[in-house]
This record gives sequence, C-alpha cells and structure tokens, in this order.
Amino acid sequence: MNPPDPIFAKLHRSRCTELQSFTDAWVGMEPTFSCPKAIRKWAKMSELPGGEDAYFEDRWMLKKLHSVGRAIRKKYRRALRAGDAGCLFPELELGVDRDPWGVERVNLRFHSGGKSDEVFEVRLGLDPETFEYSIKPVPLVWFRDERFVRFLQVFLWDVPLRKKLGTSMAHGGGQFSFSAKTWLQGSLLADDIATRLNHPELATWISDYPNCDGRSFRATKRRFSAFQNVLEQYWAGAFHPRAMGVLRVENALFDTGFSAAANPVADSMDPRLGPKGDERAIFQTNFVFGRVLRREAQAVQPGYWQSQHPDEDGYRSDQIMRYSEGNLNRLQIAGELHVKSGKVLDVDDVPELDSPLELSMLYDEASWENRGQMSRTSAEDFVEAVLLDAHHAEWLLHHPHVTVKASLAQDAILRDAEDTLRKHDPSLLGQLERRARKENLVASRQRIKSNFVEPETLFWAAWRVIPAGQKAEIAREAVMGLVERVENAASMDRRDKWQDPMEPHRHRVHPILWEALEGDASALAANATLLREVEEWRAHKAAYLARRPCWSPVDDTAPWED
Repeated sequence: MNPPDPIFAKLHRSRCTELQSFTDAWVGMEPTFSCPKAIRKWAKMSELPGGEDAYFEDRWMLKKLHSVGRAIRKKYRRALRAGDAGCLFPELELGVDRDPWGVERVNLRFHSGGKSDEVFEVRLGLDPETFEYSIKPVPLVWFRDERFVRFLQVFLWDVPLRKKLGTSMAHGGGQFSFSAKTWLQGSLLADDIATRLNHPELATWISDYPNCDGRSFRATKRRFSAFQNVLEQYWAGAFHPRAMGVLRVENALFDTGFSAAANPVADSMDPRLGPKGDERAIFQTNFVFGRVLRREAQAVQPGYWQSQHPDEDGYRSDQIMRYSEGNLNRLQIAGELHVKSGKVLDVDDVPELDSPLELSMLYDEASWENRGQMSRTSAEDFVEAVLLDAHHAEWLLHHPHVTVKASLAQDAILRDAEDTLRKHDPSLLGQLERRARKENLVASRQRIKSNFVEPETLFWAAWRVIPAGQKAEIAREAVMGLVERVENAASMDRRDKWQDPMEPHRHRVHPILWEALEGDASALAANATLLREVEEWRAHKAAYLARRPCWSPVDDTAPWED
C-alpha cells in the first residue's frame, strides 16, 4: 500500500481551533441534487397532516438515498483499483446514521490509511425536495488540488447525475461555510459583512437569486440599518473587553452579556486594523460582535419571519435568523447546545464556567455560513465559488476597515423598492400589499396581521417598473461589483490556472443583466471594462449558459418571468 498523501496532514491542522491562517482554514460544503419525483412528493406530502415527517421516511426517497451511496462506493472502489487520480483515500466504508433532525442519512467514510489519521466523512441525507450532502471539515488547501476537484466531480457529482438527479436553482441550494476561527482575526468578519452590504448583487444577481432562504443584508431599510448600526458599534470599540470587561464561558453558555457597551473605548480599536490588544482581546471583540450581529441584525426581518413558532424545529426564534445571505448561528464554544439537535457541543472539551473566553474554546464546527449560494452544475464551479470568497477574504485582511456605502443604484429594487413602486405603479403596490396580508396570516397561523410584502416580491416588481436606463445602471453596478471582487481575489490566488480571472465566474451574472447592458450603448462606450465583459458574454453565451443551473426540472415559473 502506498503511504498516505501528505496533503492529509492538513485535515488535522484544519480542525485545530487555534490555527487561524487561511492555510489552516476549513470549508463546509452542502451541494444538493433533486428530481421531479422528489419535488412533487414534497409538494404533495407537506400539505397533509404529518406529511412532512412522512416525507423523510418515504420508502422511495430512502431507497434512492441508499442507491446513490452504494453507487458511489462501488464506483470509488473500482476507480481505486484502476489507480484513478481522484482516489485520494486508500479505504472507504459506507454506513448509516441519523442527522440532527433525526432523519436517516448515509455516510461515506474515507480513510487516509494511517491508523491514527483523521477520517474524511461525506454525509448524504434528505432535505425538502432534495438530496443534500454535508461535507465538513474540508481543508481549504484541498480546493486548490486538482485531484480533489476530480474526486468531487467523479464521485459526488457524476454519480447523482447518473441516478437521474440534477441541480437547479429553485430546489435546494449550494451553501458553504468557513471555519469561524479564520474569520475572527483582525477585523475580517466585520469587513466581510460590510463588503456584502456594499455588494447586494452577490445574493441577488451573482451567487444566488433573491429568495428568503438567503435574504440580502440590504433587503429592507430596517435590516440594512440594523447591520450598519452593529458595524458602527464595532468600530467605536463597544465590543472590546476594555469597554465590556472580560467575558467568560458563563456568558456564552447562557447567552448573556452580549451587547454594546454603554461607554465605548475608542482607542481600543485601530482605525485601520481593528481590535487592539493580545490574542484574547481580539478574539473576544470579534466573538461578541458576531453574537450581537446574530441577534440584532441577522434576526431583523429575515426570511420566513412569519413562520416563527415553538413547534417548528426549523422556524423557532433561535433558528429563523439563519435565513440570511450570511449566518452566524454556529459561532459557539464547547459546552453550548447544538443549534439544531440541542446536544452539548464537544462535551469532552467543556471549559470551566468562570474561565475567560479564548479562541481555543470554539467548538469544532464553529462556522461563518454563506447561505447566498445557489446550486452548482459541476464540482469545479462549486470549488471556484468557494475560492472566490476565500481569496477575497484574504484580500480583505490586507485592506481592512471597509466603509458601508449609504446608497447604491440597487437600493431602488431592495430597501427602497416600495418607494420605487409608489412612484411608478402605486396600484401594483396596493395589490401586493393586499395579497401579502392574506399570505402573512396563513404563514403565521393567523397571528400576524400585516401588509408587509416580502422584499423578494418587491425586488422583481420594482425591477419591472423602472425605466431601461435605470436597469442598465443597476446592471453596470452589479457587473462591475463582481469584476472588482474577482480582480481583488485573483491577487491572492496562488494557482496558475486562469489567464482571465473572470472566466470561471462570468456565467454567474444573471442573463437579465447582460440584456439590460446590451440595450445601453452609452454605458458600454463609457466603460471599457464593462464593454469587454459584454463582448465576452456575447462571444461565449452558449457555454456560459450551460454552466448555470436550470430554474426547475418541473414546470415552475422563475420569479423574473412571472
């Protein structure tokens, strides 16, 4: 037997909570696959009393689940004997257990060959309408290894595709998460969030489409203001131990004491680099910021807000806030309760109650989740999406203290969408409000009487009524935002793979934006970069469209076509 590949030493290092560099970061992946039968089953069964639970025990769903697991094992073992480059692990075991919701899933356990080495585990389970992988932790450095990309494609993508499962935008997502330890250095977490506030296109036009599962931070006025307020408190020093006092394990376990100090200490923050002080002071400042952001911003007008109910596991008040483009629900330490199952996290590592909070206390899977991600048609596409965010975060480390922009062209279809409709089509806004009142009552079990229209509904309604010139301006802002992100990220990419950094990302732009730009010759004439991007799109349109997932394998209508 050949000796274990040295890259697998990274699996152990990535799990060490005290190693914060991007070299030691990890990623969590959640690719999804579905088919018309699974989608129709969920639609039919979820409408019946007890139907949702029955769906997760459905014989056909479980049979398909196990069929995919066995097919992956069979294909992997055959490829291993043939010496396939994607077979990085000498051993594979297939098992069965239940996820935190109590739903059956199959586990593929890949071994590196050494007796004391880590196990790389790929879990495949059920979600509404879909079959969903849970793959974590994956060392970030593996994503730069073409052998690992081949492993993902040949076994985790190609097998479901051969089993008549496919990717789509409407049914399942492609979320991924990063190790929280990595984002708790410097002012990176705050700067990443500020960047997303400045670039709402990431969650609407680029990496995802407007939906309540990954609601934009800038989706409404109240939501935007809440994020902006917490960021201002952060840079004012309101979360630094010099203002709050040293926080202890007790604060985390009982979720208390996480709020802005009444008297911030301004000189506790470097205006360019973030929290001053030793490792503990930096960690505590960023940890408190993350916990406050979760409650005071992430929880403001999130998706599914009407559905909050103590009987609904996925829609309890401590769960509903995760329906955002970014999610910090798993920013926890050992000894806290798992956000889904309620089990004690890392029970063998629970620290003393009065110990000061330290970086080493983070639980193994503490993460910063990017929920604003749609399905990916290939492993390479998923990998490039992950690396774009990772490389951009590395760039932010060298360019800290991002200032939030007070206004954007895109605000006309986001936080100011109601004003846009009042200006261009007030009767349409009235129709939407009357319909929303009925839908809010149903979703809330008759608890919420409100005309509040979902921001995603307002987004498309406002887009339809604004003039062509305004659409072109929004398209310009969104496309140039992606170009800026890609170019900044490319400066941190150690691979020698892409001569044109936009090549693996150009297809992410929603085709509607290209149409809006092509209709505005003056905008293209004034911007050489924009003109180049439109020309590249025109020249390779078929290839780029082929990389995008379909909207739905059933006869659902896309929201931009409704």
